[in-house]
Amino acid sequence: MSGSFWDFKEKLVRKAAPDGPARDDAAAAARKPKGPEPITVSQLTGQIERALKDCLPASVLVRGEISNFKHHSASGHMYFTLKDADACIDCVMFRSEAARLKFRLGDGLDLVATGRVGVYGQRGKYQLYITTLNPLGQGALELARQQIESKLRAEGLFEPDRKRELPRFPTRLAVVTSTGTAALQDILKVVRRFPFLSVCVYHVPVQGDGAAAKIAAALTHLGKTHKQLGGVDVVLLARGGGSLEDLWQFNEEIVARAVAACPIPVISGIGHEIDVSIADLAADYHAHTPTEAAQVATREWRTAGELVDSVAHRVRRQVRLTVADARRRVDGLARHEVFRRPADVVDRLRQQLDDREQALALAVGARLRVGRAKLAKVESRLVERHPRHLVRLHGQRLGLAAKSLGRAIAHWREHSRDKLDALAGRVECVNPEVVLKRGYSVTLLKKGGQVIRDPADVRPGDRIVTRLSGGEIESRVEDVKQMELFGE
Repeated sequence: MSGSFWDFKEKLVRKAAPDGPARDDAAAAARKPKGPEPITVSQLTGQIERALKDCLPASVLVRGEISNFKHHSASGHMYFTLKDADACIDCVMFRSEAARLKFRLGDGLDLVATGRVGVYGQRGKYQLYITTLNPLGQGALELARQQIESKLRAEGLFEPDRKRELPRFPTRLAVVTSTGTAALQDILKVVRRFPFLSVCVYHVPVQGDGAAAKIAAALTHLGKTHKQLGGVDVVLLARGGGSLEDLWQFNEEIVARAVAACPIPVISGIGHEIDVSIADLAADYHAHTPTEAAQVATREWRTAGELVDSVAHRVRRQVRLTVADARRRVDGLARHEVFRRPADVVDRLRQQLDDREQALALAVGARLRVGRAKLAKVESRLVERHPRHLVRLHGQRLGLAAKSLGRAIAHWREHSRDKLDALAGRVECVNPEVVLKRGYSVTLLKKGGQVIRDPADVRPGDRIVTRLSGGEIESRVEDVKQMELFGE
C-alpha cells in the first residue's frame, strides 16, 4: 500500500459509494492516456548488452598497449586495460584462456587481442572479454622464449662455470627421447660402432601438451635413480628438427631447470643446426643435432685404439729402460768393494765405531762438567734464597729502617716544637692584655659588653666600662658630641 492512512480511508469511502463524484473520477482516469512504464536497472543493462551484440561482431580484433595489469592468484583470471593515445578499454581474460598463453603479460606490451565486447552489469561498464592474445611484431612463442631466456640468464643458469665437464670415456649412456623418432635412430647408428657401450633409452613424448613436464620428470628420475641402474655417465637429450611450435617443449622453463639440476652431465641435440633452444643453453654441452650429440659422447672412443697402442708403446719403452737401469745397478753392486774385500770394510767400520765411542765419551764428560757447574750455581742461588738467610737479611733491613724512622721522628718533633714556639710568640704579641700594658685601653658597653668603636655606638645615659691594664673604670655617657668638642 502507498500513501497515508487518510488516503487509504478515502479510497474505502469511494468504493463504498460508487455513485457520484467517484464514478466521474474513474471515467476521467480511463479517458487519460497512459505514459511509458519505468524499467529496472537490470533490464536497462540487458538492453544495452543486446544492443552491443547486435551492433558489433561476435569476435573483434583490438590493438593496444597493456596497462594496470593484475593477475588474480585465487581465481587465475587476468585483468588489465588496453589503451592507445586517445582511449582505453577494460579487459578480462579468464583462467581457461590465460592458461594457454605461452608468454607472460605485463604493462607496456603491444598486443592484438581477440574477444567479444560485453557489459559487466554489477559495475555498469562495458569491457572486452579476451580469448587470445598475440604480441605485435613477433610471435607469441618467440616473445615467451625471450622472456624465459632473460629470466634464466639473470639467474646464472647458462654460466659456463656452472656446466660440468663431460666424461672422457663414458661406458653407460642414457638417451631421453621418444622411441619412435628419427633422432633415436641417428644416435643408435653412431653408438653401434662401439658395441661395448651400454645404452638406456628413456621414452618421453617430445611434442604436444604436457611433454615438457614429462621430459623434466624423466631427467629428475634419472638423476635420482641412475645408481640403481648401474650408473649413468652421460645423458643425451635429443629430438629431430621441426618448427618453433614443434620444438617448444624444450623452451619451457621446467625443462631448462631440470637439465641444469641433473647431477649427470647432459648433452643436448635438439633440432637442426640453426635451432637453439633454452634446454641447449642450460645443457653442459650443446650439440646441433642428435647425431652430433652421439658423436660428442663417443669422440674419445674413436681414437681409443690408437691411444692404447701409444700407451702400450710408451709402457714397453719405459719397461726396457727400467730393466736396463736395474741391470746397470746390479753390475755396479757386483763390482763394489764390499763384495770384493768384505774384511776391509768390517775393519774400517770397527775403527769408526771406536772413534765414535771415544768422541761420545768426551762429549758426555764435557756435558757432565757443564752440568756440575750449572748445579753449583743453582745451589749458591738456593743458599742465597734460603728462608733463614732471607729472614736475617730482612731483619737487618728492618733495624736500619727503625733507626731511620726514629731519627725522622726526633727531627720532626724538634721542628714541630720550634714552629709551636714561634706561633706562641706571635699569639703573645696580639694578646689584648699585652696591648693594654703598653698604655692602651678598650671601652665596652656595660650592658651587653659590646666594644665601642664609634661615638654613634652610645647614647646619653649609657653605662660604659673602660678596661685598663690595672683595672676597669665605669662611666656614664652625658653627651655623645663631647668628643667632637675636644677634637676641635
